Amino acid sequence: MCSTLNSKFTSEVGTSHNLDQYNQHFLAQKIFDKPDFNGDFSNTMVSWAQFNKEVLPGRQFTFWQWFEGVMELTKKHLKVYWSDGLIFGFIGKQHLHLILKEMPNGTFLLRFSDSEIGGITIAYVSAGEKNFNIQPFTKRDLEIRCLGDRIRDINNITHLYPDFPKHDVFKKYYTGNSLYTQNPQAPSNTGYIPVSLQTKVET
Repeated sequence: MCSTLNSKFTSEVGTSHNLDQYNQHFLAQKIFDKPDFNGDFSNTMVSWAQFNKEVLPGRQFTFWQWFEGVMELTKKHLKVYWSDGLIFGFIGKQHLHLILKEMPNGTFLLRFSDSEIGGITIAYVSAGEKNFNIQPFTKRDLEIRCLGDRIRDINNITHLYPDFPKHDVFKKYYTGNSLYTQNPQAPSNTGYIPVSLQTKVET
């Protein structure tokens, strides 16, 4: 199943960047509802009901509906980020806590929301070595403002896991003017000064 999901994901998104072993293990944990199980799932059978009939525990959607939503979001709005290896992707909160707990403040990674169809969230380390997850960005959010610009906006995050300065790895995705580029806004040919939206995280 993991091999098939990987083939479907890369084909649908149009990328050569595969789902890695951590992504695949998380998918198995999710479909079998075993978030704490770190063993081998390779000989465990998946039923059609588990795949696309029964809703996931505590959710209103099936495994396939959720996975399809992630593919659609990635295809339309995140392909370049995924292909460049900037999105960690499928990761459980327990694993997330383990890899971020020793990291300095401002370290962040991008993961697909496991509670919402077609959402990507930013998990980051803040004061007191606490992990926070920003409300997921959906297709509608990313149509309004792209992921690169949203990452640029958020001062709480400084280094993509494990230690890449965010402006070094994301600056090619930035659009328009910002506090980071410090370019003054000049009036357009209409005579009006342009305005733009900015992402703000409430702390």
